[in-house]
Amino acid sequence: MGNITLEIFSRRLKQLRTKYNLTTKALGEIVGVSDATISRYENMKREPDLLVAYNIATYFNVTIEYLCGEDSSTEVESLIEKFAQLPQESKLELIKYLTYLGEKKE
Repeated sequence: MGNITLEIFSRRLKQLRTKYNLTTKALGEIVGVSDATISRYENMKREPDLLVAYNIATYFNVTIEYLCGEDSSTEVESLIEKFAQLPQESKLELIKYLTYLGEKKE
C-alpha cells in the first residue's frame, strides 16, 4: 500500500468502527486480529494483509476498494451529498468553476 492509500484505509477503518460503535477489541475479534493490530491499522503503523482487509470490508459491507480510497462511485455519491448541502450561491460558483476546468482541458 502506498502512503496515501494507507492513510485513507486508516481513516475509513476508524470512521466505520466508530460509526458502528465498536471498540478496537470487538472489531479485532470479528476479523481475527488483536485490538493492538486494529489500533496499528488506524494509526498507519501497520498495513493489513489481504485476508484481514477482506474480512473488514465484508463485515462493514463495503468494498476493499472503498477502504483503500479507490471506489469512485462512493466518492461521487459523497460529492453529490456535499454539493447538496452548499448554499445556492456556493453551488453556482462551483458550477462556474467546473465549467472553467472543463473548458480549460480542451
